Parts: sequence; structure tokens; C-alpha cells
Amino acid sequence: MSNKIKAVEVFSPIFRAEDPPFDSSFILKYSGNVVVRVIAEDGTDGFGVTFGEPVAEYIKMNLIEEVVGKDPLANEDIWNDMFRAIRSSGRKGAALLGISAIDIAIWDLRGKILGQPIYKLLGGTKRKIPAYASVGFLSMPDDEVVERSLIHIADGYKTLKVKVGYDNGENIKADVNRLEKVRHAVGSDIELIVDANGIYDCATAIRFLRAADGVGICLFEEPVHADDIAGLRRVRDTALAPVASGENEYTKYGCRDLLIAEAVDVLQFDITRVGGFTEMVKVSAMVQAWNLKIAPHFWPQISAHMMSPAPHGLYLEVFPTIEGSRPGGDIITNQPPIIDGYYELPASPGLGLEFDIDFLTRHKVN
Repeated sequence: MSNKIKAVEVFSPIFRAEDPPFDSSFILKYSGNVVVRVIAEDGTDGFGVTFGEPVAEYIKMNLIEEVVGKDPLANEDIWNDMFRAIRSSGRKGAALLGISAIDIAIWDLRGKILGQPIYKLLGGTKRKIPAYASVGFLSMPDDEVVERSLIHIADGYKTLKVKVGYDNGENIKADVNRLEKVRHAVGSDIELIVDANGIYDCATAIRFLRAADGVGICLFEEPVHADDIAGLRRVRDTALAPVASGENEYTKYGCRDLLIAEAVDVLQFDITRVGGFTEMVKVSAMVQAWNLKIAPHFWPQISAHMMSPAPHGLYLEVFPTIEGSRPGGDIITNQPPIIDGYYELPASPGLGLEFDIDFLTRHKVN
């Protein structure tokens, strides 16, 4: 008996932030997410998410017709149909964000139809995934970063991430001072990830690493712009700290380019941007083949399913300092727990998440 996709609904609960946080290169002017609901003929539904204000309209205009009427178990066929449909309107950016949200929703639906959590469909059994606490946008004063860091350590986190890049990346002294304050407070046993959000040029990134040599950086994230792969390689070649990137890349092709360039030690692809589960499976396999690590960016509720079967999985990113603790605070009613620094995957089918359809309906895109 066929059970094809009969409808795709799009919701956009995105709001202008009153006091937006910022990092070295970006102001988070809006909060919230674009949400996609894929509904099968028997009424079973699946949900997917992404971000970005223009994405909802893009999905409505370019992608829904590639999905309705298709078999939800044929995720590869649907993905390729969507990817072909965006050829002339954007192979990256909003187009891939839209594909990602739909693909995640289809996998959620597949899991519910088959009665299995996604991590089991991917071949995994592990339900406790290590996580790190992302602490301290540049809009957060250094002393508050220190205070928050101590709170997260008390909650069981063993790894913290701190953002740097003061004054458009031109104030290395302030960046190092921020890290030294955190290191002095948390001690030598806590791992520190440093995130420059791509603000430095290559030479400045290397100068920063040399100035911060005594801090003990376990991972240097996005030291240069995401498109500066050659510069990223030069930073990695210094061997002053392992280098991470990938959250602003798209598809298996973006992963391939980073790997061939030997520019990274840890790949941080974002499942809500890279192309959803269907594409992330390929990315994860490529990273494993290079004997490198994968540490997905953001949305731990979704990325955790990918980490379950991944022997090369490092850890998940969690934002406990943002109100609501984790992304989806307004739309997900059963946030899985994080205990002693480990994210616990739910055992229920699909994503295992319950979405507040009443709230979402008030923000439906018609």
C-alpha cells in the first residue's frame, strides 16, 4: 500500500531580536527558525528545521512541488530532484537551507513510518553523545563569560568554546586576555575551543595562535573566512593548534574541497545547512575515510542522530547560555536532557522530538 507525501507546510517563527548578540563578524539580528512539516497520506508527519528569513519563501516557490506525491522512503530520489531544481537559483545559501529542512522532515517521517529512531536507521545504537558548551559571544563581557564557564563546568561539561575577534580581529591582546581569564578560572583540565568566526586573515590568525600559545587551545575554529581554504591550510600547517571549519560549507562537494586541500583537522558541517541527513551521511563517510573527526555545528537535537553511529564523532555543540538553553526552545516541547556533559538521544521514532503545532500554526507561511 502506497503512502506518498500529500502536503508540505512551512512555518516561520522568526523574530527581530531586541538586544541581538554578536560575534566577531556577524550580528544575530533575528531569532527563531524556519520549520517544515511533511505530511503523508495516512496522516503521519515529520518535521525539519533550518534558519534564515528568506528560506520559507524559497521553499514555497521552488521545492514543494519536487516533494509532494513522492514516496517518503525514497529520500535519495527526492534529494536529487530538489538539488536539480535549484540549479539556476542558488546552489548554496537559502536553496540548500531549504533542502536541508525538507530532508530532515522526510527522515523524521521515515522513522515514524518504520517505527525506528533515526539513529537506528543510520546504524547506530549509542544514545549518550558528548557535548561542549558554547560560551561567550563577543557581546558578553569577559567576566560574564568566566562566570558562565564555571556554571557549565559544574553542570558536567568538560569542554568549552569561547569566541574571539575583538575590533574586527585587530585586537589580539584583548582576545588573548579573554582566553587567559577563562583558563585561569577553569583550570588546566578543561578543554578550550576558540572560535574566531572567520574574522582573521591568515597572518593575523597565526599571530594570534603564537600570542595565545600558553593558554592551551584544543581546537581553533574558523580562524579565517570559510572561503579562504588556502589560508586555512596555512594556519593548519603551523601545527600550533588543530584547526576546525565547515559550518558554512554546503554538500559533499564542499567537504571534498576541504579534505583535498588538507585544510582541517575537524569538520563542523551543519545538518540544517549541508543538505540534511541524506547529504550528511555522505559527508560523515568522507571525513571518516580521511581519518579525521566530525563535530557538527548547532542543533544537537538533530545532529546527535548522526553522531550515534560515527566512530570518528568528536562532540556536539550546545548553547546553554542562550535563553531557552538550546535551539527550538519555543517549538520543541520535549527537549532531551543533557546530563554531565552528555546529550541523551530519545528512543522514540524519527527525531524523537515533539513540535508545538499550535505555536507553529500561528506562524504558518501561506
